[in-house]
Amino acid sequence: MFSNFINRVQELEHLNKEYSSGYFSFTVIYGRRRVGKTELIQHFIQDKPHIYFLADVRGYSI
Repeated sequence: MFSNFINRVQELEHLNKEYSSGYFSFTVIYGRRRVGKTELIQHFIQDKPHIYFLADVRGYSI
């Protein structure tokens, strides 16, 4: 896997602004597959207290 984290300055600024606002907020991160959503989240939380939970429905059948 590639470990480069590039061109996400605006997204990180927005997440940090929401995080430091002092108010409750809910931010949805969505987009196509393999564009760096998970890497963005992991980069954002690396220096903050956090709980990271990734839900995946693959392999679930009734």
